[in-house]
Formats: sequence, structure tokens, C-alpha cells
Amino acid sequence: MRMADELPLTTALGDGIVQIRLPMAGNPLRYINGYVLEDDDGLTLVDCGWKGDDVLAALHAGLAEHGKALGDISRLLMTHFHFDHYGLAGTLLAAGVPMLGMHERDWAVLQRIGVARDADDEIADKWITANGYTAPDGESTDSPQHHWYDLVPPTRYINDDDQLGRLTAMWTPGHSPGHLCFLDRRSGKLLTGDHILDPVTPHVGIWHDHGRDPLGEYMASLQRVGNTGTTGTLPAHGEPFVDTNRRVEELLAHEIEREAQVFDALQTRGRASAAEIARALKWRRRGDSFDMLPAAHQQFAVAETIAHLEHLRNDGEIDRDRSVDPIVYVI
Repeated sequence: MRMADELPLTTALGDGIVQIRLPMAGNPLRYINGYVLEDDDGLTLVDCGWKGDDVLAALHAGLAEHGKALGDISRLLMTHFHFDHYGLAGTLLAAGVPMLGMHERDWAVLQRIGVARDADDEIADKWITANGYTAPDGESTDSPQHHWYDLVPPTRYINDDDQLGRLTAMWTPGHSPGHLCFLDRRSGKLLTGDHILDPVTPHVGIWHDHGRDPLGEYMASLQRVGNTGTTGTLPAHGEPFVDTNRRVEELLAHEIEREAQVFDALQTRGRASAAEIARALKWRRRGDSFDMLPAAHQQFAVAETIAHLEHLRNDGEIDRDRSVDPIVYVI
């Protein structure tokens, strides 16, 4: 079985690891990788795609290509709570998969947004608006895909350094508060979820006024991962690659460069909203202007800009004025 773009559905990566490319129809990322690892007590599946009949069919077919079935999965591990990683989990537990593991911080987020998803979307929209962004007339920022999951609790919380069969968990907050990477002790490879992607830059944004510094968390987590001495990277999106340290250095350099751009744009203005700063920057790898982005991507751009501004504020480089509407940052 092959995907529409002629990539194979599965690739055997050696050391008892199989990559299954689960479809993300309508999304430019095209697919998410579910990684199946053979272990002494059955199979471990890391990430499972969003809830959809085509995703479930691809998972069945991918397992069958290697003589396996859902009943062989003994543990399902989540790198993080986002719907394209977690969405099918409820379906798989209902089908008999006995264990679902994720970090407690991400389950806390899911509990908040899963009970009142429309309300959470409204909170995020209000926060982005409070930071100076209004969508162009007639353009929607909504994505129904974000609701493609069933709210099902983990059967086990996973903490930093937990041993799960052949895998060791690494808590790598930033992209999400409870993001996990998994180091495979057998092959030396690192399953990185959305923490390390290539060539895509992982999204680190602030969608609620929660008081955290996710960009600072992300950069610290990157530095930690760069010191693990892995033999290769198995990302959730895109294809596996060998040189983990090379990509860590590139991502750190990107964040440092972007931070300088954000600071310079604010310094030029003296005081500005996050949306004003976002409009002054270039986006995507080809350097698009802010106005070239779809409205939903513009929201993501503002959320990322807020993360950079909050990191600068956390470091004492800038200040924030919440007494005005919209919120502004000040040199």
C-alpha cells in the first residue's frame, strides 16, 4: 500500500522499528508518523494520528504489512496532546489496547480544552485579539480538524526518565507543556515528536495568558536533547534523519535569530503589540510577508511572536503594558 504522493505506507527502519505514515488529508504536512517498536511484551506504538476512518485503516494496513495487528500493541505512548498525535487514542483503547501513556501536564491541558472545546477556542481567539490581531473580513481562523479526537484519560502518567519497555522518556516542554521524547536504548535513536522536525520549525506559541515561558523551556529542552548522543532522529512529521545535533544547532540558531528580529522590530517602534511585530517579520521558509499567510496561520504567527516577546520579558529585556488595548510591549 502506498500513499497518494507515492511514499510507502510503511518503512522498516531496522532494530525492530517500523514507521507507519498515517494520513493527514487536507493538511500540508500530509502525514504523521506512528512508530511501532517490537518489545519483549508486545508492540509499543508512539503517536497514532487524528481520529478518522482513513487513519485507522492505514494503521491496520501498516501493521498487517509486517504481520502484526492492533491486538499486538501492548502500550500506546503520546509525545504530546495535539489532536494529530492523540486523536485516535480513544478508538484504539476501545479496540483493546491496554495502556495509554502521556505526561500529566498535557493531560491537564486536554481536560481543560476537551470538555469545552468551543469555549477554549474562544479564549484563544480573545487572547490573540487582545494582542492586536483581527482576522481579515470573511476569513475564518477555525479548523474543524482540531476537534478530531475523543477525550480519553491516560492509564499511566509518564514522567522524565521513566522506563517503558525499551524506551526511556525525556520530558521536553516547549511545543506543549508536557511534550515527551523517547530514547530507544536498543537502537540509540530518539523519537522526537514535534520537538525536533526537519526542515519544518516546530511551533512554540502562547495561546493563553498562563505565565509560562514556553520558548525558554523549548530552548533548554533542545540543549538537553542535543547532549544525548543519539544515533538518529525519528520525528513525528517528515522523514527520519541521522544528525540530531546538527538539527538541534539549526533550531537553536533559528530561535536566536528570530528573537533578535523581534527585539529589533520592537526597538524601532519603542512600543508595539505582538500583532504589529508579527506583521514586521517574514514567515515560512520562503520568507512570506504576514499578509500572505492565511488567517489561521496569521494567528499562529502572532502566538509565536508573543512567545518571543514573553521570553524577552522574562529575561528582563523588555516590559509589557496591559493597561491599554491592545496589549503592548515596551523597550
